[in-house]
Amino acid sequence: MTSSEVTSTKVRRLATRQLVTSADAARRTVLMLVADAPETPVHTEKCILYLFELGANPKAADANGDTAAHLAARRDHLRLLTLLSFDAKWLRNDNGATPLMEAARTGSWKCAKHLLHLLRQWRFNECFEHGNSKRSRLLGLKESRGSDGVGPGEVQQSLRAGQLHRAEEADRQELQRLAEAGDSAGLRRAATRGICDLPDEFGRTALMWAAQNSSCGDEALWEQLVQ
Repeated sequence: MTSSEVTSTKVRRLATRQLVTSADAARRTVLMLVADAPETPVHTEKCILYLFELGANPKAADANGDTAAHLAARRDHLRLLTLLSFDAKWLRNDNGATPLMEAARTGSWKCAKHLLHLLRQWRFNECFEHGNSKRSRLLGLKESRGSDGVGPGEVQQSLRAGQLHRAEEADRQELQRLAEAGDSAGLRRAATRGICDLPDEFGRTALMWAAQNSSCGDEALWEQLVQ
């Protein structure tokens, strides 16, 4: 039996619905404790999914109003953050901060990139011209009549965080052009950590574009993009 199977078996033996849905004195659940732990090995993904099967609530908040997403964002715990539902990633804590704000504050670049990647996707912004996008609605940025105190400037500033700047868009288009042309050497020269994950409106990155082209078969290219 592999270490992954041993770990999964132990979790299934110890975890119960009552344990997973209960909280400690600080109102922290098992899911929150996992989120606040250092980055977990890849095989623990099955264990986290099992917590959801038992009824773990990703929107539950502790005594500070922090959800599992807030805690994961501070720790740069990307594996757990990606397993949470989209709408569980944009709740505000008692200080009014979202997980994206916490990731930016603590320098958790992996989680910040993941959240910005979601915001940039067209499927979360389908009716933006009518002020009815999922992005603005789930972030709580759509202005209401005197409830949250969010002004127009703050709304625009937050929405711009999910959009590509002109320079980034130029970099993204160049990566896409190289990938579509099958220019592996050009992609290796052009791709950097800062721009390799820039997605188009459908969420596709340079790695995805290169995967679509059979001419991009350079092993060094794949290693660089993954790293």
